[in-house]
Amino acid sequence: MLHRLVILFAILVGFTQVQAEPLCVKNLDGSPFCLSQPAQRIVSLAPHLTEMVFAVGAGAQLVGVVDHSDFPPAARTLPHLGSYHQPDMEKLLSLKPDLVLAWHSGASPAVLDTLHRLGLRVWVSRGEHIADIPLELRGIGILSGHSTQSTQAADDFERELHQLTQQYAHARPVRGFYQIWAQPLVTVSDGHFIAEAMRYCGIQNIVGTTSNLSPTWSEEAVLRARPELILTSPPARDFERWTRWPELPAVKNNALIILPPDVLMRPTPRMIEGIRAMCVAADQVRAQHSE
Repeated sequence: MLHRLVILFAILVGFTQVQAEPLCVKNLDGSPFCLSQPAQRIVSLAPHLTEMVFAVGAGAQLVGVVDHSDFPPAARTLPHLGSYHQPDMEKLLSLKPDLVLAWHSGASPAVLDTLHRLGLRVWVSRGEHIADIPLELRGIGILSGHSTQSTQAADDFERELHQLTQQYAHARPVRGFYQIWAQPLVTVSDGHFIAEAMRYCGIQNIVGTTSNLSPTWSEEAVLRARPELILTSPPARDFERWTRWPELPAVKNNALIILPPDVLMRPTPRMIEGIRAMCVAADQVRAQHSE
């Protein structure tokens, strides 16, 4: 009897120790960010982070989001805190979050400083490259207690990317241009995650490398580069402008492509949909040249 009690005590102690192990991920600077237990009241300060929380199965733990957090549809029903540039701090505090997810490129240093001074636990994601997506899926999964589902989502994403890499490794390059905005004409340089997506399809970004990830460009520069494919996403304002130059290869190829909304503008698992749609457009251009 005593022997059985000793064994039971050892099991209970071991179980308590396992439960007490902190949940740790890395901060942007590589230092550890740890929680003593899975977060139960999560606030997301970026639309793509909201989407990621749902993707790992932690949507029920979200208590607040910022404007434009509209996917999945359940995100639209959550309390809104205003812009990610300047969230309503009073409302945020009233939600009593045990984890705040912020985006390095979206949350200002002043906002992050305020959150930290208020004693909130804030994990800041990078969200600048496609390779960040599976890393952040796994990180959010660990912090929310959904490691199994997040690992599966991250593995699926990486597997799809690998398949695309293999599929287009030897494809003929297609000169392409991505229009983010019409007036002024805004595009992406090679460091932007949309330009990374283009490379998966064998699309050469005519903009190349610049000091700005989303530079303002000129029509004249686009015309000189003679892109074979011009891409954009909704709302696609003034996209028909390019038809004024019928000799432009993209116009001759009927390759002015409006991609599905949001799937390329946010670094989330849905980027795979956008990349595949982009690859289909590039393949159509290649097919015309092979005829």
